[in-house]
Amino acid sequence: MMSETGFIDVKIFPQRLLKPETAEKLLNRIYELEGIVRVLVHGPSIPDRVYYGPARGTEVNHSDRRKITVRGEEFELRVKVGEIIVGMLPETLEEKMETIEEILDEVLPCSYKVFIGAFTKKDITISDYLKYGLKFEEKIDPRVIGMVDPSSRMKDTVVNIK
Repeated sequence: MMSETGFIDVKIFPQRLLKPETAEKLLNRIYELEGIVRVLVHGPSIPDRVYYGPARGTEVNHSDRRKITVRGEEFELRVKVGEIIVGMLPETLEEKMETIEEILDEVLPCSYKVFIGAFTKKDITISDYLKYGLKFEEKIDPRVIGMVDPSSRMKDTVVNIK
């Protein structure tokens, strides 16, 4: 993994939400490629408890909210995987796109679409300054720049897999 922020995003959009097993297999295969800067997983959240209504505070036992292992690191999957954004170095993009397509054909049980473009922020934002303060640029991993929610805890929203 590179710690540079000059990269191009490849958005993988499966036509169905992925099960944890499929997401785990796909993420591990993607991380095997050279030139990957970061991988973001998006989708509807899977709550751990009921947050409102008469059952407020009751634990939710959703079968898809479980731990998966990616690159030997175990973490809890908190979303139903609906899209994956892979940040790749520009010089590796062309040669790796065919490999990514092969991986997707092999792993995904459904059809998918792949888009290339800029889908994430790569520059420092005001929210970054709100979260980290002034002169933080050298103190944090550049891969998390632009991925900040100032009101949330980093450990609850970002899992940094190296």
